Amino acid sequence: MQQDLLPDDLFDQFRALIYRTTGISIPETKRVMLSNRLNRRVKATGDATFESYYARLASGADRAELARFVDAVTTRETYFFRDPHHFRWLAHRFSQELVDRNRLGKHGRSMAIWSAACSGGEELYSILIRLAEAQQPPASWALKALGTDISEAALQSAREARYGDRSLRLVTEAERKRWFTFDAASSRWKLNDDLRARATFRAHNLLYPMRDGPFDCIFLKNVLIYFDAESKARVVKQMIGALAPGGYLVVGPTEGVYGMLEPLERIESWLYRRPDGGGR
Repeated sequence: MQQDLLPDDLFDQFRALIYRTTGISIPETKRVMLSNRLNRRVKATGDATFESYYARLASGADRAELARFVDAVTTRETYFFRDPHHFRWLAHRFSQELVDRNRLGKHGRSMAIWSAACSGGEELYSILIRLAEAQQPPASWALKALGTDISEAALQSAREARYGDRSLRLVTEAERKRWFTFDAASSRWKLNDDLRARATFRAHNLLYPMRDGPFDCIFLKNVLIYFDAESKARVVKQMIGALAPGGYLVVGPTEGVYGMLEPLERIESWLYRRPDGGGR
C-alpha cells in the first residue's frame, strides 16, 4: 500500500534505527527522500503500513530485510578517478616510498590498501588501474586490495564490475579500451577479469573495528558527510587503529574530520600519515 510522508513519530523512529545500525544521521530535511525509499520497501515486503514495516525491522527477526533496508537508505553515487590527484599520488609517490622503505629493511614486500565505503567498486578499481599503469607494486610483492561497504547491493555491483558511461566519465578512451570491454546488450562497460580478480570485497560497518590489516593506505572519502560528530569520531578511531606504522589515510573534502586526526601527521589537506614506529 502506497503511503504519504512519514509522520513525526515514525520518522524519528526510523532515523534512530538508521543511526543505531549505520551511524548515519538523517536530517529533518530528508523526510521526503526517506518516505519514498521506505514506501518501496513496504510495497516489496507486503507490509500494510510504515508501522508494521518498522516492527518487522525492530524485531531483528528479518535480517535479510534489514540488509535491504540499509541498502535502500545508504545508496551513494561515485565514479572512476574521483579526485584524480589522489590516485596519481598513490601510484607514484606512495608506491615509490614503500619500495624505498623495503630497500632499507623497514617494510616487507607487500602493499595493503583498503577502500572503506567502496560503494560500487569504482574507487578500488581506480586504485588498481593506476597501480597497474605504474607497474606497482613490484611483481614479486603481495598486493592486498580490499573494498568494504555496509550495503550488500553495492558490494554485489562491485564484484560484477559493470558500469555505465556516467561512472566512466573521467576515464579516457584509451583507458576504456585497455581496461574495459563494452557490452552492447546492456550498454555497460565490463572491467577486465584480470584486474577485477585483484580486488576483494566484503561487508563491513565502519563503526566497528576492522579485523584485517594493518593497511599501508586507507581511502575514506565521501561517506562521513552523512555522520554526526560522535559517529565520525568513532569511525576515525577505527581507521587510525587499522593503519600500519607509516601508513596513510586519504580523506575527502567533505568528511569534516580534520579536527579529529591529531594522532596523524598532516601531509596535505586530504592526506594524513601515521607516525612510523619502526620496521614492518
